[in-house]
Amino acid sequence: MAIFSKNTLTQVSGFNNQIIAGELVYNQKTYWNLTLNNEDGTPRNLTGATITSQILRRQLSNVRDSRYGLTFDIADFSPPPSPVSLTITNQNLSGGSFTLVIDESAWSVLSTDTELDINAANPVGFSGNITIAIPASGSTPAQDLIVFLLFLIRSNGVTN
Repeated sequence: MAIFSKNTLTQVSGFNNQIIAGELVYNQKTYWNLTLNNEDGTPRNLTGATITSQILRRQLSNVRDSRYGLTFDIADFSPPPSPVSLTITNQNLSGGSFTLVIDESAWSVLSTDTELDINAANPVGFSGNITIAIPASGSTPAQDLIVFLLFLIRSNGVTN
């Protein structure tokens, strides 16, 4: 798994925001089981919340491995693609947990994409977020919790 520089992560998520960042292999399927906790470490009750997730293809440039991790510039991809919804399963809202499914085959990356070449200087990139929309409750107003996402897709050395 790639290590990203703090500056790169800040470029995507801003300061002090949660982010899940990773490097995936073309056509990889995986998942992350996530649990939101209160400050005391107990699972946060998300009853009534709606959880959604979307990502969008991005243009990466100047990718390099520095002593502080991967650094690169990220920009809008041209032509602008449509957002891709990610699957949220295994929701246990009262226990504050859910699963984010990563199925790269649904992201419309083609095996002939030149950014998947084994020697590509700038790999395929996606950014997005998980939105946990918590409804108002009593005097507590509605709240959206945002977790940013950043994925790089690399060739497996066999494909392309």
